Amino acid sequence: MLFAVPVGLFSAIYMAEYARPSVRATAKPLLEILAGIPTIVYGFFALVTVGPFLRDISAELNGLVTGDYTSFIQAQSVLTAGLVMGIMLIPFVSSLSDDIITQVPRAMRDGSLGLGATRSETIKRVILPAALPGIVGALLLTASRAVGETMIVVLAAGVAARLQLNPFEPMTTVTVKIVNQLTGDLEFTSPQTLVAFALGITLFVITLCLNIYALYIVRKYREQYE
Repeated sequence: MLFAVPVGLFSAIYMAEYARPSVRATAKPLLEILAGIPTIVYGFFALVTVGPFLRDISAELNGLVTGDYTSFIQAQSVLTAGLVMGIMLIPFVSSLSDDIITQVPRAMRDGSLGLGATRSETIKRVILPAALPGIVGALLLTASRAVGETMIVVLAAGVAARLQLNPFEPMTTVTVKIVNQLTGDLEFTSPQTLVAFALGITLFVITLCLNIYALYIVRKYREQYE
C-alpha cells in the first residue's frame, strides 16, 4: 500500500485533471488491462526478475560501501513481495480513484478557479476533500485485495512462518499459513485445523477494524462538508 497508493493516486489525479483526452483514452484501458493480469504471473515476475534484481543491486551497494559483495536482501523477501504486489495494486487505486475524482461536480472546480485559486490549489483544497469518502472506499477495497493475496507472497516472499520487522528476509502472510495448515486430510478438532481457524478469526478482526476506521473517516468528513 505504501508503494501503490501514492503512485496510483497521483496517476489518477493526472489523468482526471491534467492529461489530454488522447492520453487518458490510452492510459485508462492499459491500467485496466494490468488489473486483469493473473496474480501467478506477477508471482513469477517477482521470482524471476524483481527478486534477483534487488539481490544483485544490494550486493553491489554493499560492495561499494564495505568491500563485501554479500547481498543483504534475499531474492525471496518481504520487500520483493511488497514491490510486486504494489505494482499489481496500482491499477486498482488509479482506476477507482480516477472514476471518483471525475464524478466531483464541475461547478466546484469552476467556482474555485473563478475565485482565483490555481489548478493545484483547487485539486488540493476542493476536489480531493470532496472525493475523500470515495477515495477511502477505494483504498479499503485495495487493502482487502492485498490482505487476501497468496500466490505472489508464496513465490516472492517464501513460506517461512516468522515474525520480524526486517523487510529483507523471507516471511509469509496469514492467508498462506492458513493454506499450509489445512493441507492434507485432517480432523476437524486437530491442532492444525484449530490454528487455521484462529488465524482466520485474527484476519477477520483486523479487516473489521480497518472497515470501522474507514467508516469513521468518511462520517467525520461528511459532517464537515454537508
